[in-house]
Amino acid sequence: MIIHPDEGNQLAAPSSALCQHVRSVATARIHERTGNVGPAILGEVRETLALLMDL
Repeated sequence: MIIHPDEGNQLAAPSSALCQHVRSVATARIHERTGNVGPAILGEVRETLALLMDL
């Protein structure tokens, strides 16, 4: 899923949510926030994950 930059998400470049590559990441490895996708895109990511995981 490609996420394009806009005023709401504050992304500097197009980004992608790789829903088919789910993995855990330690919070200590996350140094700074690069943007915020907002509730609409987050909902799309959640729906895609639910479909992929057959939930």
